[in-house]
Amino acid sequence: MDFFLLALYAAFFLIATWRNFRLGILLTIILLPAYLLRFNFGPIPSTVLELNFFILGAIWLIRHVRTDWPHLIAIIRAQRLLFIFTGLFLAATFIAALTNPLLLKALGIWRAYFLEPIVLFIIIVARQIDYKFLRNALALSAISIALLAVMQKIFGGPFPPSLWDDQLFGRPTSFFTTPNAIGLYLTPIAILLADSVSRLAAKKAEPGDRWHAIVFILSAIAIIISFSQGAWAALIGGLLIFVFLVGKRKLAVTAIILMIFVAALVPDLRSAFLFQDQAGQNRMTLWRYSAEYLVKTPSHFVLGSGLRMFFNEVQRPHYNVEEMERLIYPHNIFLNFWLETGLLGLLTFFGVFIYLAYLGIKILATDRLRGAVIISALAAFLIHGLVDVPYFKNDLAMIFWIIAALIVSASNKKIPA
Repeated sequence: MDFFLLALYAAFFLIATWRNFRLGILLTIILLPAYLLRFNFGPIPSTVLELNFFILGAIWLIRHVRTDWPHLIAIIRAQRLLFIFTGLFLAATFIAALTNPLLLKALGIWRAYFLEPIVLFIIIVARQIDYKFLRNALALSAISIALLAVMQKIFGGPFPPSLWDDQLFGRPTSFFTTPNAIGLYLTPIAILLADSVSRLAAKKAEPGDRWHAIVFILSAIAIIISFSQGAWAALIGGLLIFVFLVGKRKLAVTAIILMIFVAALVPDLRSAFLFQDQAGQNRMTLWRYSAEYLVKTPSHFVLGSGLRMFFNEVQRPHYNVEEMERLIYPHNIFLNFWLETGLLGLLTFFGVFIYLAYLGIKILATDRLRGAVIISALAAFLIHGLVDVPYFKNDLAMIFWIIAALIVSASNKKIPA
């Protein structure tokens, strides 16, 4: 990036955040895809997203940490198990970075995928940023991504420069380098907006529901035209769980039976569902390689392959450029975390995930629609993760921990400091 433009932007973001910290959080969330804008700070590579985070974090430490501390301690006490799992997860990922032969690269990945998202989660919780604000911010962040994807489909562009020579076969990529990234970003956000569509359909609209419904529809269209089968499954699965949880159980069950019937009759759908198509076969091959690697030695079983070492350690011994492309993850959420962060990383991440689902169930008991979208968004994340990588990317890691903060906010409406 041009140094002058970067300095000008940094000055703008600093002033805006200093004057209005909530605005800084809003801009950080809206600009999550800014990790694609890269620069070097001396010998250290960084991104505009990290620049936003560091300015936000510095201002919080200077201006707000003292006043926020009592509330943060109260939240930690109220959700002790969540923060224990979070601390252990951060420790496990740090160990994974320290034991990596490419230490500096691994520490950079650890900073972007684990440290910064978790610190942002803590700042949001400590600042008592409310559920509606975070949901609105995520919805706003989805608009430009979905709009650009639709424009690319209609007009055949514009695409990021790095993809001008790629064969996309009519699939949009939005700001990203792959069509699958659209669904990975938009699916959990779309699910979080499903309650607005539900209220509109029931003619019980609340303020903000109309534009949320528009963002939901726009996001769903972008996901559909991206032709990401994993995103389709996650969106449909998440919506069916939402429909079931809000009381439309017969409709949800009927829809599931109908989809199974259609999938059985349509050859392409059947082959995709049974992992008989090329994409499914490739994933099963990667999973087999991963399983063989994990059980080969006790060290592999406990420590995994290391951060960003999947190709070197797992795929390379079997690699044939004519059979499969070079990949950096096994495309399964359990294997992703196990190989990248070790067995402790896998267990503690799912400790966090299960605790968030538990909070969602508690919310469901008092606020059906809100609890339903939270549980459904988590379910969509898990469904998508069965065949893709919904966490190990700068923006996706941030989204997960922003949703975690959103869930904590919804479950702790009044915690005394």
